[in-house]
Amino acid sequence: MLSKNLGVMLYVEDVAKEKEFWKSIGFEIVSETEMMSYEMFEMKSNLESSITFTVFNKEFIKQVSPEVVDNQPSVLFETNNLEELHKKLEAVTDTVGQIQEVPFRNFNFASPSGNYCAVKEVK
Repeated sequence: MLSKNLGVMLYVEDVAKEKEFWKSIGFEIVSETEMMSYEMFEMKSNLESSITFTVFNKEFIKQVSPEVVDNQPSVLFETNNLEELHKKLEAVTDTVGQIQEVPFRNFNFASPSGNYCAVKEVK
């Protein structure tokens, strides 16, 4: 059986730039390490989350699992303060979409490596 925890792997061009981006919008870095001379880190949207994002350098993935290097997940985050998060993201990236009302209040954004994510409002 699978555990209640879930991990999502992100493959990026610049690990340090990604780490600073995610930290700037409130993610918690839970570990940092080096594998085969490549930096990597794990983060959570908050420390109580059961989902861990592991960020790998694409060059490392090309060496160990070249068949997945171009895979990109479609990640949907939830927030109870859509406007505040939208403003925070606008301050750190120019790839933030407008807040949409349909099919629910939401917007999207991209990380520095171009991984797009969506955010939906929950009450």
